[in-house]
Amino acid sequence: MKRRSTVIAIVSGKGGVGKSITAVNLAETLAVRGERVALLDADFGQSACGILLNETPPASVLDLARGRAELDEVLHPTRSGFTLVQAVVEPGAADGHHTLLYQTLDWLLKELEHTHTFVLIDAPAGTEGPVRWALDRAHLGLLVIVGEPTAIADAYRLCKLLWQRAPHYPLGCVVNLADTEAEARSIADRFAQLTQHFLHHRPLYLGWVPFSAQVRQSVHRQQPAVQTPGPVRNAFQRLAEALVRGAIDQPASCPAP
Repeated sequence: MKRRSTVIAIVSGKGGVGKSITAVNLAETLAVRGERVALLDADFGQSACGILLNETPPASVLDLARGRAELDEVLHPTRSGFTLVQAVVEPGAADGHHTLLYQTLDWLLKELEHTHTFVLIDAPAGTEGPVRWALDRAHLGLLVIVGEPTAIADAYRLCKLLWQRAPHYPLGCVVNLADTEAEARSIADRFAQLTQHFLHHRPLYLGWVPFSAQVRQSVHRQQPAVQTPGPVRNAFQRLAEALVRGAIDQPASCPAP
């Protein structure tokens, strides 16, 4: 029996917390496990996934929407073995085309679900249109947080928007840039207590990624950090295992935010 595809929206309250780095490393890790993975960069402003991977898709979803490209030009096979899809190429390119772009993204997402076991949507930071679109279409939201006050405040605002519109929306969190697992769990627990107190919901803690020079070096090399053995690879392997186990045991179904 064919397993249902799982769509995961990777989100953050603010930029600079390592959301896109999380997305590319998770895509790589799932692909190494043998999953059929698509990574959709849904940032209409400054897309980052292609840069982090040193990959240049020949066409974007916007090109497809405007009749300037074919589907096979948009579905870019990466050296890592997963499919990279880029919504737009340049900042401002989507201006005036949002309705057409969202319609094409809806159609394309259904196509990706037919051919992949995991579709990861790297949404932009914040709460704007592409973020809401990604969460609306996903089976699970994956919130990337760090232990920094303004990042926590912005993550809380995102949770508030989400759970006010869809109280039962499944949201997991991963703590990035932590020095130890104990520190990561402490950050996750404090954030969960905050959301539980004011919003009456808490995200499910799914894992953590250590602060590491290896990640910074991988960004300069434009290669996923998980290609090198070490704590970062181990962290993403645990996160991928948790997601695969959840996708198999509890197929997600979420209401639209």
